[in-house]
Amino acid sequence: MRTLLTIGALTAATLVASATAANAATIDSTGKGFVGKGEVQSVFAMNNSALQKAVDNDEFRFTAKQPTAQSLSQSVSQTGTQVGTQSGTESAVQTGAQSGTRVVSQDLTCEFTNGNDSQTFHRDGIREGDRTGTREGSRVGTREGVREGDRTGTRTGTQSGVQSGVIDDDLNFTNRKTGQWTGWNLKGFVGAPTYSEVGAPVWNAPAYGDWSFGDWSFGDYAFAGDYAFGDYSFGDYTFEADAGVEWGDWVAAPGENPADCLRSQTADKITQISNVITDGPITDGAITDGAVTVTGVENGAITEGTITPTDPPAYGDVVTGEVVNSGIAKVYVSHKGGVAKALA
Repeated sequence: MRTLLTIGALTAATLVASATAANAATIDSTGKGFVGKGEVQSVFAMNNSALQKAVDNDEFRFTAKQPTAQSLSQSVSQTGTQVGTQSGTESAVQTGAQSGTRVVSQDLTCEFTNGNDSQTFHRDGIREGDRTGTREGSRVGTREGVREGDRTGTRTGTQSGVQSGVIDDDLNFTNRKTGQWTGWNLKGFVGAPTYSEVGAPVWNAPAYGDWSFGDWSFGDYAFAGDYAFGDYSFGDYTFEADAGVEWGDWVAAPGENPADCLRSQTADKITQISNVITDGPITDGAITDGAVTVTGVENGAITEGTITPTDPPAYGDVVTGEVVNSGIAKVYVSHKGGVAKALA
């Protein structure tokens, strides 16, 4: 509801001319004032004779209008969504197997019972083995997400209006110096002035506070490219036993045979025997990559994207302020019930 102005709202500051001039129109906060006949003649383009006759016939009526303004305010709320992109690092462990070979050598020496016959033999071989290990790696990916939020604010506006009142007028007999009417004394409002709105409210744009968002809702990560692995960490090789060694030929003197030292039939003829197998250096072979096991994802920073309002703003109740004067009050005059015209 709009607040009606009291009569006192038409203040003395609205005076528009001197009260003693023949062509003046004045009014105070109570609706009292003076209208000179020249003002009325001007707006109706009347000569003096026509005006005097119209006055005699009581053909003029006076009203006053005061422009007003009323402040308005209204709460407003709005929902919205925000998109975001999050980076992440996925860690993984990969198993691997590596083959390897080791050079071995065998030295065999035996002495027979006569004490004068000693035989020495040598041969080289290859021992095969393998070992297992692991290595760690990572890769970077991104995922898209969205979160919902809301914000609140206010908007302000103004409602224009006008306050109108009917004035009780009487002829200004005291100023009739030449036997003619020189103006009207305005004796005050007849009843209380009425208030009416003029046009629709004029609203300013809403002023919002910050958005208040809930938690992000993300989809799955999209990881691009292969893992970046470090070096394998291997354990020790497991080599085959002596029986599995791939031996080369014995190096022996002509006519000598290492079997003479090793066969059981000649054991009673040998007084001393030395049979030593010595492992040499290892040569690493190829690595065969095994399965990759994901160990976890470390979430990175979130890059916030555009905020999109999802619904039109929701407005609350209108809070109205006091109706106040917004301009100069004007006196209007009508002739024979016609259109009221403003006096300058």
